[in-house]
Amino acid sequence: MQHYRVYIVTPEENISEAVEVDYRDDRHALAEAARLGDARHAVEVWTGERLVGRLGEAFNFGGQI
Repeated sequence: MQHYRVYIVTPEENISEAVEVDYRDDRHALAEAARLGDARHAVEVWTGERLVGRLGEAFNFGGQI
């Protein structure tokens, strides 16, 4: 088992929720994280300092960041 951090990210790129959990591997962590996302949020999965993946489309800021 590996330790992962799962972040729910708002369209403003702020973390609205963070969950720490152990998963068997990256594939399982991403599959479980997919359940946490919705159309209004992206989900990032990290283990240590490594970004495993980001689920959800990039946010559209209309040219403004």
